[in-house]
Amino acid sequence: MTLSRIAVAFCLGGLLNVSAQAETNLSSQLFINASNIQQKGQISNREGWELDLKRFYLDFSHKFDENWSAVVTTDVQWRRQQDPTDVWFRHAYVQCKLPDGQLLQLGVAPLPWIDYIARKVGYRYVDPSLTPMNQFAGPTDLGVHYSNKNDNVSYAVSVVTGGGFKKPRVGDSVDVEAYAAWHIAPGFDIAVGGYRGARTQDKDEAPKINTAERFNASINYQVKSIRLGVEYVHNNNWGQVASLVKDAKSGWGSWASYRYAPKQSVFVRYDTTKPNRRLNPGYEKDYVQVGWDWKVAPYLTVAIVGKRIEETSVNFHRESNEFGLWSMWNF
Repeated sequence: MTLSRIAVAFCLGGLLNVSAQAETNLSSQLFINASNIQQKGQISNREGWELDLKRFYLDFSHKFDENWSAVVTTDVQWRRQQDPTDVWFRHAYVQCKLPDGQLLQLGVAPLPWIDYIARKVGYRYVDPSLTPMNQFAGPTDLGVHYSNKNDNVSYAVSVVTGGGFKKPRVGDSVDVEAYAAWHIAPGFDIAVGGYRGARTQDKDEAPKINTAERFNASINYQVKSIRLGVEYVHNNNWGQVASLVKDAKSGWGSWASYRYAPKQSVFVRYDTTKPNRRLNPGYEKDYVQVGWDWKVAPYLTVAIVGKRIEETSVNFHRESNEFGLWSMWNF
């Protein structure tokens, strides 16, 4: 019997042994910002001061016993000049804690790379990290997720549909994502990750001409008051599985932050990407973020942030500058 079958059997058996340790929790998290956007080289109705509800998470968790639990997280956003999104199920999974730091999750659960790197970059309420922000990957997906964390090496593997959490669907094959991190010293990691599959683009009569692939790597350092790191990503045919046209994209992201007081910190980040390396090799996108944040109360964190996005190509030059107040509310 394979390891995965043993783990599944173990977890299913746990559901039949619900104990008096059962516990249910309901919480929510909101990312809200009020900012001013000024743009050059493009026509847009997003300029000026406006409010954005970037994320509204409603989390439901139920702990059956010390090993077994279930998690459901709904996700809604309402961006400027847009209608509210539908209610997405960002998380909907059951999980089982296995011996020696192992974890098995069944359902729509976090994918290995973004879940790992988001914790290293921090400040998610301002913007997501390089890979999801530039649509190099999605944060969660439907499937079987296994991870193992210890003091020296951590790794995770997900076998998923590839359809993502916004519009869950099943293709004609499964996709695989994996990552591994080597903990060289306390707070100091070297990590690599990868993805391979069809991303459900081979669904129904669509042919599978190409394979979607992604490679990630990161070196990062994180202690109580300091975060430093760099991330690299390269994708092949991420949206061209059923297309005769091939493309690739890549990018670098770097970040640094310093918590100079128990409740206050400063942070900076710089990303540079090439969104169409083959179809438009001259197209480059640069992103700069500078900010200061303050944990006002256990339920509220605020940040004053400035951002700049510059896009250049043979045919255009676009700029977007944004300044304002970002906040994270926890209830």
